[in-house]
Amino acid sequence: MNEDKFLYRVAGDLLDRFGDDLQNVAIVFNNKRPQLFLKKYLSELSGKPIWSPHFYTIQQFFAGSTTQVSASQLKQFFVLFTEYNLLLKSEGKELVSADVFYPLAEIIVSDFSQIDYYLADPAKVFNLIGSIAELQHQFPNFEEEQLEFMKSFWSSFSGEKQSKIQEKFIEMWHRMPALYKNFHKKLEDQDLVSSAKMYRNLAEGKSAAPGFLNQFSHVVFIGFNALSKAEELLFKKWQDEGICSFYFDSDEHYFGDPKQEAGHFIRRNINKVGLINRFEVSENRINDPAKDFTVVQALGNVAQGKLLTNLLSSASSTSADTKAIILADEALLLPVLQTVSDDTLNITMGYPFEQSAVFGLCDLWLDIQEEIAAGDQNSIVYNKVLTYILNPLINIEANHRNRIHEEIIEGKKSRFDLTELRAIGKISDLSFSPYKSAADTIRNFGSLLLILSEQLENLRKLDSLLIAEAVKTLNVLLDSFEELEQNEVVSGMGAKFVFRTIRRALTGLSVPFDGEPLSGLQVMGLLESRCLDFDELMVLGMNEGVLPKVSITPSFIPDNVRRAFGLPVLENQNSIFSYFFYRLLHCAKKITLVYNGITDEKSTGEESRFIKQLQFETNCQFKHVVQQNQSVENYGEQKIIVEKTGLVRERLEKYLKRKPETKYEKKISATAFTDYVSCPLKFFYSRIAGLKEPKDLPDQIGSSLVGTMLHTVMESFYKSSVGSEVTAEFIKLQEKNLPAICVDALAVALNTDPKNPLRKQDALQQIVLKVLEQYALRVIRHDESLAPFTIVELENRESYTPLLKLQVSGREEQVRLLGIIDRVDSHQGKIRIVDYKTGKDHLKYKDFEGLFSEEGKDQNKALIQTLFYTYVYEKAKVVQNVEPHLYTVKDFKSGTLFSEKRKEGLQLSDQNLGYFKEQFELKLTEKLNEIFDVSIPFVQTTNLDTCKYCPFKKICQR
Repeated sequence: MNEDKFLYRVAGDLLDRFGDDLQNVAIVFNNKRPQLFLKKYLSELSGKPIWSPHFYTIQQFFAGSTTQVSASQLKQFFVLFTEYNLLLKSEGKELVSADVFYPLAEIIVSDFSQIDYYLADPAKVFNLIGSIAELQHQFPNFEEEQLEFMKSFWSSFSGEKQSKIQEKFIEMWHRMPALYKNFHKKLEDQDLVSSAKMYRNLAEGKSAAPGFLNQFSHVVFIGFNALSKAEELLFKKWQDEGICSFYFDSDEHYFGDPKQEAGHFIRRNINKVGLINRFEVSENRINDPAKDFTVVQALGNVAQGKLLTNLLSSASSTSADTKAIILADEALLLPVLQTVSDDTLNITMGYPFEQSAVFGLCDLWLDIQEEIAAGDQNSIVYNKVLTYILNPLINIEANHRNRIHEEIIEGKKSRFDLTELRAIGKISDLSFSPYKSAADTIRNFGSLLLILSEQLENLRKLDSLLIAEAVKTLNVLLDSFEELEQNEVVSGMGAKFVFRTIRRALTGLSVPFDGEPLSGLQVMGLLESRCLDFDELMVLGMNEGVLPKVSITPSFIPDNVRRAFGLPVLENQNSIFSYFFYRLLHCAKKITLVYNGITDEKSTGEESRFIKQLQFETNCQFKHVVQQNQSVENYGEQKIIVEKTGLVRERLEKYLKRKPETKYEKKISATAFTDYVSCPLKFFYSRIAGLKEPKDLPDQIGSSLVGTMLHTVMESFYKSSVGSEVTAEFIKLQEKNLPAICVDALAVALNTDPKNPLRKQDALQQIVLKVLEQYALRVIRHDESLAPFTIVELENRESYTPLLKLQVSGREEQVRLLGIIDRVDSHQGKIRIVDYKTGKDHLKYKDFEGLFSEEGKDQNKALIQTLFYTYVYEKAKVVQNVEPHLYTVKDFKSGTLFSEKRKEGLQLSDQNLGYFKEQFELKLTEKLNEIFDVSIPFVQTTNLDTCKYCPFKKICQR
């Protein structure tokens, strides 16, 4: 019922009191939102067209008391920074940089504001007390409790044993009175004023427009709670003069209980300050057993927003504008927007710029500029360029995007010349221009955003508004920086500070949502909910630490001193948030309180203590619900089966020789064969479907790349010895060249010019070089123990491609095998196939059957590969008795020959190896026949261990 709502009652009383004279009345709220509702109720109750009263927020109303312009936060910082360095200069101290001073400035400005709002004397607040005995003399009007606060603070500084931190603190503390005076004087000289100083000037009778109240017949203040000392003084003075009156929104439940923190400020306003409430506080509307409270524990912050689907479906069928979603934690806005249709919402909160795609682009632009400024100003690392070309808001021609992408991924290009990038287009020119000055940077940034808004045809209206707000903020920054650059005291501000200042300025921006403000489901934060009443409430973020907040604004004024001078302390904050919450409950009949029940670094997992207080204080019924994990339908294991038909069969047959004159398009390599043995589906993905494994980026050096580099090193090491005998003396002599060979191998792997390898490797590359060198040394040490031996061939990529006959669908076919062998050498009359391995491969195997077991647990891929190489080499060269050897660089203790686990000492050599080769040829033929058998589909392996490092495991969802 509207009759119970605070603003409806206020509207009725205003019409009764002022009638047609209401047009000459000023109505002041803390925020704008209640103005719309009061206008609506005035229209409904008047029953006829009337002239509207004058509506103001408190800041707008007080701004009328001066001709000075309210200084922005950025402007206040720049003035404070200038004046602080002037003080340091006058003291002969080293000047502080803007980057270092910025966080200090935020604290100092906040402290100065509170001193002004609460009419404290800055000279006394920042006064240095030499001894406890001076306290009584310095502050004769202090009560005993205030003196005790002061004693407890200054006693830690008395005596001669002051720490360096205390000395620094006293040094800054001593500087504060002069800084306060100079800061406000500088603003005044520029016809500027801080909001807090505006309040102080008015309270102290120093207003430039003291008669600003004369334009109104009366002033009405509605819905105020916590007042500053300046507001208390002014409100009481105006009330005594009959100029103003007050409507406090309160309830007997907390107003009448002196221990209830929610009523702390209302009680103070009425009982101590002497302000008169137009409404008598007598009714207890909170302790109503008819109220329906539901407390829901959600499983995470996002889950709180997702719960709205169920909460809204179970809500009553009353009009949507009688319901509201209150966000105690305003970070929950996005989960709410993602859950509830925008058309049904009336959002009073601004959309945060920081969570938009436009801010993502701005953040990238600043990252690029920071990278350029910190580097050589001629080039930039690839990762910033890659992110830039892939940003959906940047309209780059496809040929430029594809070329750069290919240079990074395929060409391993790690740095780009800025001149090359600037030539791509206007936006690129503005993005990759080197830093010159703060003003130049801000102009470039603003131009980029304006060009962006013109080029993007499908840009959302919200994004356009965000860009406009960002450009407006950049213009304010530009004015401030241009002024500062003329100041000798603060000249020489670094690029780092400029970029941080821009980022800070943009982070706090927001723009309002469009919509009809009085209809639809209301979504608002606690501050926006003041003075408003709803029948149904859904309050999200009801966690301890969020409501009430436990953090306090950083301050240089210690708690003891704050209490002594009546400045705000943590208890004040608790009272304010308690009032915000309890006030919501005045008219609500159905209240759902949702909190995050998961404990992590951002949440305690506890419900707000206000919920416990309500349960203890009232007779209301509370229903507690724990959100269940959302059920996920389990369809069982989804097997992937690929039949060898259509395009699959067509591509598979490209491996077969059909006509004598046809050149073989495809060959079966050792890796392809082992892929099929370990998982037929992996063979399909890589060899038939043509899926590629993700490639390493230029600064990524994976284990496979290290293995490739070792092959390159060993090939270079023995390249000059092919066909000749290698002696221990040759190895020792060649070892001196190993570091240079490793550097060349790294240059080749990263696709840089081997003739001009990297002069300066980064930390990762230096580590990789050391590891590579150690791996190569282990191979060399083992070879040195074998010497002399003869290198027959190295990495021959063309010779080993014999044909193998198969039976496919009842007819004879041929397939060509491919073996790229790391090294073929001759030792003690035996030809050896040497395969280098840098991973976890080992020489032991269970038995021959286990190598090809479908379960895969006993497979030894390294053995299958080296047997494949041996078979291919023997067929291509028409030789026999070739031995497979595995060089596992991590351990040469067991030699290089494979051996069976159950038969210690029985190695694959001589007669034992001959039997193995016969069995392998049969199994090779069997598996290849299986690959080309169209009745046998490609299926997944049953050995999940095989999937751990498979590049296609996400496709299989394993």
